[in-house]
Amino acid sequence: MTTVRGEAFAKTNLMLKVVGKREDGYHEIDTVFQTIDLTDVVEASAAPAGIALACSDPAIPAGEENLVHRAATAWRNRFGVREGARLSLTKRIPAGGGLGGGSSDAAVTLALLSRLWRLAPTDRDYAEVGASLGSDVPFFFVGGTARGRGRGELIEPLLDRPPRELILVVPPFSISTRDVYARWRPGPAPPPGGTVFGANDLASAVLAVSPEMNRYRQAISRFFPDCQISGSGASLVAAPAQGRPDDLAALRSELPEAKILRTRTISRAEYQTRSAPGSVKLHGR
Repeated sequence: MTTVRGEAFAKTNLMLKVVGKREDGYHEIDTVFQTIDLTDVVEASAAPAGIALACSDPAIPAGEENLVHRAATAWRNRFGVREGARLSLTKRIPAGGGLGGGSSDAAVTLALLSRLWRLAPTDRDYAEVGASLGSDVPFFFVGGTARGRGRGELIEPLLDRPPRELILVVPPFSISTRDVYARWRPGPAPPPGGTVFGANDLASAVLAVSPEMNRYRQAISRFFPDCQISGSGASLVAAPAQGRPDDLAALRSELPEAKILRTRTISRAEYQTRSAPGSVKLHGR
């Protein structure tokens, strides 16, 4: 049985500006995405018909509401494929943390199924189906460092920044992206604490939706001043300074309920190699 496998990377936002609200109800944004070394794993194998998905996390639905299942169905319909697929999703990226795990899973699923079903999708196929699945999905056809505009679906690859170690802090709760955008109002964003991360215009709305995030941001900034809320939350990301090896242990002691991970930025070249090896290149890049 043919099985194809790929890693689905998380992302953070190095900066995020909300330009305003659009006529279609979405918000116009201008952001810089960055892939980081935290991954889910997607596997796909041939099946005579239909789409079946198994997920390692029982808290995540594995039916038609799952983005992996929706991506496979959309791709099958796009190309009139009669074959089916058995999909397996191993979850490592926390859900509801603003890290793009579901969108990344969907993008890698499309690339893997292109190989499994021997398809030759165009950039237009990826762009249209990806955007229909979610605003973050098109970024994951590119990876590395990239600018996102529109709803986030208009992607401009940027030169990769120098590799950087990061600290990722994931509180034991999620925050609804819809609720955050509903609370957003024009005005100055809370300033970032350092030079790695730019301003996040959604930060004030995140804090309004979940005041508990203030405690996390304040605790992190005491040890890692260069920190920011990632996208619409609930995760926070920090760039550690060199020569302070005890800071991470101290932060873990102060926030024992949170998941605190060391990670690093991922270049576009490494992303393309690990996401769907042997497949058509994601989004023709």
